[in-house]
Amino acid sequence: MRTTLSPRKYKQLAVESLRNSLRLLKDAIALYDLSSYPTAFQLAVLSMEEYAKAKWVDHVYYTSITNTGLPDATNEQSWLKMLYSHTEKQEVFLGREYFEFSPKLLKAITTGELEQKKQSAIYVGLPRRGKLVDVNARVSLPTSFKQSDAKRMISLIGREIRDTHRMIKLHDQFFGIEELDEVLTSHEVMFVFSWPHGSGLKSRRYRIAHGLSKTNRGTQLP
Repeated sequence: MRTTLSPRKYKQLAVESLRNSLRLLKDAIALYDLSSYPTAFQLAVLSMEEYAKAKWVDHVYYTSITNTGLPDATNEQSWLKMLYSHTEKQEVFLGREYFEFSPKLLKAITTGELEQKKQSAIYVGLPRRGKLVDVNARVSLPTSFKQSDAKRMISLIGREIRDTHRMIKLHDQFFGIEELDEVLTSHEVMFVFSWPHGSGLKSRRYRIAHGLSKTNRGTQLP
C-alpha cells in the first residue's frame, strides 16, 4: 500500500479541481442571472478556492519532479492538510500577481474577512466577538448581499481564467501538468468569455498603492 500520492493522482487531483472550479463558476453565473446573489457569491468564492487548489497541486508536483522528487509521506501530509484551509487557498489564488490585486481584497483574504463573508452568504446568524457570540449585534441575513458583491467575485474568477487561457494560447503552455492546459483551452471554459462584467479588483495600477512600480514583479507566491 502506498504512503504517498502517485504522479497519476497528483494530476487527477489538479485536473478535477480545475474542472470543479469551472462548474462552480458556471453555477454561480446561472444563479446570478436568477438574482440569487448570496449563493452566487458563495459559489464564486468556492470556485476561487478550487482554482487555487489546482494551481497549488500543479506547483508542488511540477517543482518536485523537476528538482528533488515528490515529497515524502510526512511532508506530503503536512501540505495536503493545507488544502483543507479555505483562507490558505484564497491566498494561493493571488499567486505571483499578489500586488496587482486591490488592497481591500488582500486585506479581506488575509484577515479572514472573505471567508466570513462567504459563510454569511449561507447562514442566518450573529457575529462572534472572540469566544463569545455578540447577542447585541444585528442578525445577519444572506438576503442582505448586494448584486455588486456577486458580480465582482464572479468577474474576478472569470478574468483569471480568461487571462490563463490567453497565456496558454500565446505560449502553448502555462501549467506544469499539461492536462490543465487542455482543460483551459477546451469547450469547458468557453462560457467565461460571455461574462460581460469586470471586477475592478485587479489592475497593475494597484502596484502603486502597494508602494511598488508597475514593472516590479514583487513577491512571488506559488
